[in-house]
Amino acid sequence: MTLNRIYVIPHGDELIDLPNENSKILSEHIREVAKNDNSDVLLIISPHGVTLGKNMAVINTENFYALTKLKDLTLTFKAKNERNLTEQIVRDVPDLCEELRFSTYAGELSDFPLDFGSSIPLYFFNQRQIVVMGQPRIKDRERLVKFGSQLYSIIQKYPKSVTVILSADQAHTHSPEGIYGYSPKAEEYEKILIRCLRTNDFQDLLNIDEKIITDGKPDSFWNMLILYGMLTASGRKMSVVYNYVQVYFGMLLAVSD
Repeated sequence: MTLNRIYVIPHGDELIDLPNENSKILSEHIREVAKNDNSDVLLIISPHGVTLGKNMAVINTENFYALTKLKDLTLTFKAKNERNLTEQIVRDVPDLCEELRFSTYAGELSDFPLDFGSSIPLYFFNQRQIVVMGQPRIKDRERLVKFGSQLYSIIQKYPKSVTVILSADQAHTHSPEGIYGYSPKAEEYEKILIRCLRTNDFQDLLNIDEKIITDGKPDSFWNMLILYGMLTASGRKMSVVYNYVQVYFGMLLAVSD
């Protein structure tokens, strides 16, 4: 059918624990966009799932389950794998995507655990079939952009509507109170990313100095290059809905047209 929507959604616990006004506002925005999403399949790429050195992990199992412990709540839910799409991605992009097939004893359905980078964004959506991928941290930036274009092409040919969720917190060195310390590169990274999202021109992100990534410590950079490829291929544009800094790391919600 077609690509339904693309979302950039953070995965901080604060979206559910709601420790301050900013977290409440952002959480409500995510609930609103998720409530109105009517796609058949949710495809999520998480920086906190299975990470491979040179490839993107595509998890092939029967079911996924969440057991994510937060401050005041434990996320517990199951979702079925959209295996046809999972296997199609591996077949069509074999040079980057590597299948991780998860099996259990004969006669039992395989259940693979969701990382918190997947379970927290998915928690906001009504249950449906999902595809789970691990964000690759490969050095070849152009390859990530190309993969975004390839992923869009695969989705466009698929017989069901698909929403793509790019799970991403932003820079992690906004404050000396944080676990990674302070660097001015955190603010610099986010200014560049937000400008790219608002102008639909990602050249500054594609060519960003490696030191900004190293010192700013975003976990979004690689997913944002995949996003760039999807936007270029599809002609879609993103809107930044809300963003703020949660003590030491940035959280941002963006939605495609």
